[in-house]
Amino acid sequence: MFGFSKKTTSSSVIGTSMKISGSLTSTEEVYIDGSFDGQINVSTLIIGLNGFVKSSAIKADKIAVYGTVEGNIIAKSVFLGASAKINGNIIHGDISIETGAFVNGDLKQKRE
Repeated sequence: MFGFSKKTTSSSVIGTSMKISGSLTSTEEVYIDGSFDGQINVSTLIIGLNGFVKSSAIKADKIAVYGTVEGNIIAKSVFLGASAKINGNIIHGDISIETGAFVNGDLKQKRE
């Protein structure tokens, strides 16, 4: 859905052994399979099965989550895979949630 897949060739990859803190901004696709703590503002974000993101605000045009997010998501298109665990609110345009995904927070649709 939304053109996301678990297997992808990404412009930028944060691998499973990486732990990064700070601010992440990109106009390209970013794939996180490691740990990231900080602000994110990207075009497309994929959080892999091993990915862990802690952020007060994740902003993206498109986001797919297969791993864990602690924080709020603001995106035009959201896809939550069956393994996704979200502790935070999601403000979205479109959203798709597979059976098994966990969301502890509010979902709010924002139309443009």
